[in-house]
Amino acid sequence: GFNAAVPRPSRVVVRGLGQLADAVGAHAPRDGSAGAFILALPIDGDSPSDVERYVVNAISTAEGYDPAVGVPDQEAWTVSGLARDLVALEHVRSNTPILHGDQVARLEVEGRITAVREQLEYELGRALQSAWWRTRTHQALRLDQSRLNLLASELSDDHFTDAPHIRNELLNRLKPSSNAVAAQNMLLTRMVLNEGEERLGIDGYPAEGGLFVSLLEGTNLYRLTRHGWRFASPDSSDPQNLSPAWAAAEELLARSAKRTVSVSELWAKWREPPLGIKDGLMPILTAAFVLSMRQQVALYRDGVFQSRVTDVDLHVMARSPGDVHLRWMVLSESNRDLLSDLAALVRALDDTNDLADLEPLDVARGLVRLYDQLPNWSRRTQRLSADARLLRQLLKRANDPNKLLFDDIPRSFAQEGAIGDSSGISHAARRVGGGLRELGAAYPAMLHRQQEALLAELQVPNASDPMLAELRARAENVRGLSADHRQEAFTVRLAQFRGTEADVEGLISLAVSKPPSNWSDTDVDAAELELAELARVFVRREVFAHVKGRADKRHAIAVIVGMNGRATPLHREFDVLDYEQPAIDGLADRIDRFLAGYDGPSERLVLAALAELSARRIRAD
Repeated sequence: GFNAAVPRPSRVVVRGLGQLADAVGAHAPRDGSAGAFILALPIDGDSPSDVERYVVNAISTAEGYDPAVGVPDQEAWTVSGLARDLVALEHVRSNTPILHGDQVARLEVEGRITAVREQLEYELGRALQSAWWRTRTHQALRLDQSRLNLLASELSDDHFTDAPHIRNELLNRLKPSSNAVAAQNMLLTRMVLNEGEERLGIDGYPAEGGLFVSLLEGTNLYRLTRHGWRFASPDSSDPQNLSPAWAAAEELLARSAKRTVSVSELWAKWREPPLGIKDGLMPILTAAFVLSMRQQVALYRDGVFQSRVTDVDLHVMARSPGDVHLRWMVLSESNRDLLSDLAALVRALDDTNDLADLEPLDVARGLVRLYDQLPNWSRRTQRLSADARLLRQLLKRANDPNKLLFDDIPRSFAQEGAIGDSSGISHAARRVGGGLRELGAAYPAMLHRQQEALLAELQVPNASDPMLAELRARAENVRGLSADHRQEAFTVRLAQFRGTEADVEGLISLAVSKPPSNWSDTDVDAAELELAELARVFVRREVFAHVKGRADKRHAIAVIVGMNGRATPLHREFDVLDYEQPAIDGLADRIDRFLAGYDGPSERLVLAALAELSARRIRAD
């Protein structure tokens, strides 16, 4: 707005009438101002007709605004003489070395300067009060302080015809107070974290509550929609005239669709006529714009695309608007086909994301979210197909939804020469789908392989609930028998093992002494070998459980057969577990029944036959 005249101006620039036109140009509106009040101070020798001519000419040269030029009564024309006296005295004080050694003379000059300055301020105040003011649309009028303010309001209204009508004294200013900024930051946080709640979850009327009522509730930017409480663009009622600001922002972003637009550039647009929005309002209104236009506007912080707007993004924007950029999303027909296929993939692979609105930003967010949800090992392993590794790299460095969806993916996965047609789009979508599924399955598959190798070493046939229950019982039976802390930790984990991913992760972490987030391919290989060794020690300890008075869950058996004059007998040692005893008993009963059906063979021959059968089995292995 205008900087209205005050009785004691804090800064005055004195110019001759011949320089009045230059002064009008130098004080053209900037940084959200609408114009300037310029007091023309005639110098000795200037007649009233000269003054009138210079004023009219200066006003006519103004571009883009209507300056208000005032001319004081002739009684106040002494200002120019006082100004010359003040300049001369200050020159004497600064350029007379002898004054530095003469305190009395120095005090005399300082006193004279003070007196002239006070007289000049008085005369300037009198000049302002007696001045006749002229604009392009107003003839010469003598205006008191209140009428000067009314004139400033009229000229501001003419200059900022599309300005929003925001009635909030905390933020509707160029530089809000620290308390106002603190309330603004609280509201920015709630805008992100509490969207969907009535009044953004604000109870009562704290400072941020007052800002919410005047800037979001009163403007209808936060309202109840068919999807619940949401940020939305100004509606048809538009009680505070915010539609022009939204339209200007959309036009700026759409015109610059091939690049990102910094928030500081948007704010510069909003400061200009005919909007004239004050800097204090910018953060809240920009946040509301981004959240209401999230289907069309992508947000970047420090050059990196943000798949979801956070309170950190908004706080950085408020503090440093040049570090946050926005970009308009544009679609062609082939791009929309690809978007549809990729959206179907996101829905199929992420049950929590229904992609209700088929927009590039949402689909890109969905793809990046699938990458973000991958375990750290899946993000670094090289044991993937070429497609999966390439897709992972694209998602990892994705910072632009348009580039990811409509440039990187078609170029990397469409058939050569068919990037723009339907067959190329379908081919790219299939390869992306395969890569996403492989990425999602890589970690569970690795854990499954580790579990199968471990159970084989522990002689557990499968991962069924009864088999795992038997394994837990075996572990409990030998728990506490080892003085090796690492082996004991392994036994404790087996005593609680139920075959979940967390159980397998715990065993691998024990084997390599690293958390899952730090695993590499070499760690996984090392874990398989280490777990095999721990399992073998566990099995050996089971054989000697009875030494400590524990139940024998494992029985050691040795078969030695020496026949036909062999110098070295055949030898085989093995263990059997409790759960295998019923099968052993059943097989023994069947052999016994078979032998009982034959007459003649003596016990000696029967045992010899069993020895021969054992020898054959051992030799076959």
